[in-house]
Amino acid sequence: MPRIAIAPYVVVVAGLATLPAAHAKPDQGPAPFSTIGVIRYGMNDSSIGKLMFLSSGQPADRILSVCKDGDLCEVSGTTRGEEIAKVAKAVRVGRFGDPAAPLRWVYSHYRDDKGSFWLEDDDLEALFTPRMAALVVKTRRAAEILEEETAEPSWIGSQDWLIRDLKIDAQDQGPGRAVGTMTYRNMIEQNPKPHTTRFDMVLTDAGWRIDEVRTQPDPGEKPPRPLKTGSEVMKQQIAEGEQAKRDKAAKANASGSLCSFGEGAIFTCSAKGKQFSICTSGQTHELPHQWIEYRAGTPDKLELVHRSTKVGGFGSFYGAYELYPKGEVSYVRFSRDGYDYTAFSDENSRPQRTGVLVRKDGRSVARIMCSGGQDDAMPKDAAKMPSNMILAVPFDADQIE
Repeated sequence: MPRIAIAPYVVVVAGLATLPAAHAKPDQGPAPFSTIGVIRYGMNDSSIGKLMFLSSGQPADRILSVCKDGDLCEVSGTTRGEEIAKVAKAVRVGRFGDPAAPLRWVYSHYRDDKGSFWLEDDDLEALFTPRMAALVVKTRRAAEILEEETAEPSWIGSQDWLIRDLKIDAQDQGPGRAVGTMTYRNMIEQNPKPHTTRFDMVLTDAGWRIDEVRTQPDPGEKPPRPLKTGSEVMKQQIAEGEQAKRDKAAKANASGSLCSFGEGAIFTCSAKGKQFSICTSGQTHELPHQWIEYRAGTPDKLELVHRSTKVGGFGSFYGAYELYPKGEVSYVRFSRDGYDYTAFSDENSRPQRTGVLVRKDGRSVARIMCSGGQDDAMPKDAAKMPSNMILAVPFDADQIE
């Protein structure tokens, strides 16, 4: 019998019951959308924000007749998946020629007691200076690591639902600089008082941009909270995110993880003096993942490495999940060099079990049980599993017996 390197791809797939199968086609029915973003034109495919459209056809004709490559544009219509199917309206956002113009444009989206405003990472410099845009991107990443709300400047407070008496103006502060002021009243409050936000505006070659945000303390707030700029608040969250990344890396190293710093560590367990880690191309927030890989051995010597970049093909992974009275049972299967590997986690058993089964031609070749319980081995949030790398299949209890 040949020697087998037991290199299990062990991962909890508890979220697979609710996550869409990676190979499943998106809903083909049209869905309404409205988006804001910079037009990026290509010979075949073009895009705005996170949506793409063919560079020829109705969407392109409507959009490109108004907005050219590099223009900031607002588009509405219908989509199929992430592709624009039909454009009902396209409007080019012109150059911000005065310091109040960017603010008037942003707050024009808050009308009739509702509204929202969002720009994707790559489009932020259409509104902010490069310095401020970079901080917003970093704080978004930090918030995802920390699993909390982003500390980027908010246009209205989270409890401000009925906005009235919105006023925007700007005062010159010398060549190329101004201070913009936005005030409004939240009519949910009793005897609503003005809420004020100030913006440092800078004139760039592309027009006026926001360089800083200063939210004023609410009137009558006692004791008044210390005034912090948007940059200060974001830098604090960025620092906390960096510390969280270091803490997670240290914990992974202490547990014997074979994932490198900056990669996503999906799973790590130990068996017979070796580690088995499941790593992804990036942190859990960096979706979709480009690859997913299992590694077996020690940090000094990897005995077996297997990578998959898509589902449904040779060497890809299949996962299933079932909920039992005492906990979840899940497994992932893959084939390599004529052997079938099934890595599983059984929370329903007492004690809980985590292990790997290896079969050849349907016959059991090896059964490896990992040390450590579910809390040591499994990710805490199975909903963040890279579903585009694991194909969900019906649960079969025989696969773990």
